[in-house]
Amino acid sequence: MTPKKRSIGSNHRWRAYTAAAVAIAVSIGGGTAVRGTTEPPADETSTAATEGGGDTSVTPAEPGGLLERAREGGIRIGFANERPYGFEGDDGPTGEAPEVAMVVLERMGITEVEGVVVDFGALIGGLNADRFDVIAAGMFINAERAEQVLFSDPDYCGTSAFAVEEGNPEGLTDFASVTETGATIGVLSGAVEDGYAVDSGVPDDQISRFDTTPDLFDALSAERIDAVALTAITVREQVAELDGFEATDGFVPVIDGVEQLGCGGYAFRMDDQEFRDEFNRVLNEMKDNDEILPIVEEFGFTSAEIDAAVGVTVEDLIAPAPEGSMPEGSMPEGSMPEGSMPEGSMPEGSMPEGSMPEGSMPATSAPA
Repeated sequence: MTPKKRSIGSNHRWRAYTAAAVAIAVSIGGGTAVRGTTEPPADETSTAATEGGGDTSVTPAEPGGLLERAREGGIRIGFANERPYGFEGDDGPTGEAPEVAMVVLERMGITEVEGVVVDFGALIGGLNADRFDVIAAGMFINAERAEQVLFSDPDYCGTSAFAVEEGNPEGLTDFASVTETGATIGVLSGAVEDGYAVDSGVPDDQISRFDTTPDLFDALSAERIDAVALTAITVREQVAELDGFEATDGFVPVIDGVEQLGCGGYAFRMDDQEFRDEFNRVLNEMKDNDEILPIVEEFGFTSAEIDAAVGVTVEDLIAPAPEGSMPEGSMPEGSMPEGSMPEGSMPEGSMPEGSMPEGSMPATSAPA
């Protein structure tokens, strides 16, 4: 199979591979067959770091680490074919995550990037098996995944939604409504919506799991399922191309009284912390300079999703919220079972009314 190539500026060469092609390349060449062989000119590292208005300095790399290797010989990113986060375009990988990653990597002094396409559920396993070096797929950051990979800070936050038949005949609004109506929903294997549905009490026989986004929407079109549960951004993107279907309003799943606002970022192997830290430094400079939205708005992202990630860190998303730190309004009134906190368990006056400064804990502090 001849890989697609995409020229990025004057320096980048993208190659998109199917999972099968990568497996063949690894088996015959120890993984090196999927990497481009053209070495960048010696002076391109400093140029790549300055193009686009980023920091003019390039952070020195530790000898033998991924950052040094990537600057010398290129890097591989893994993504799934899920619009609009990462997918194969006419000229190679594109979408929110690959496009942002492209700019970040260029400013890190990396001049050659290859794309590796796998099913969403195989992304973390593929990363840790060294099939690629970075996950650029808009993956939601949560504590369970953070036990297996290092995440960057998020570059967007979003809600969930359902793709349904026009008119929403089942009246689906959230996962509780799925259980109540007996509707069957489709989810992407390995995606957070699967866990949201299970943890919300949706019976397993009302959940159908699929490996790819196209498979999900094929099943919806064929009426094998009643709805598709994905991020609101993906649902809007997909139904725009389908006749007879619509997106429900976005909603934030609530599990055990905790809002699950999803924020996406980039994932790295545990051993590549130096690389992750440098990626994070550049990414946060871009967030501070309002450079993310112009890159991703063509994929349906708005200032609402991008601004929601400003000031949010990976630690906010994976650390358990301290007891009593839930911000006002993050738990619907009446959702705490009566008697769950014994009367008088908090000494009267230990926290004067209004003593918690507004905004002192971001709404995304609960794990997604």
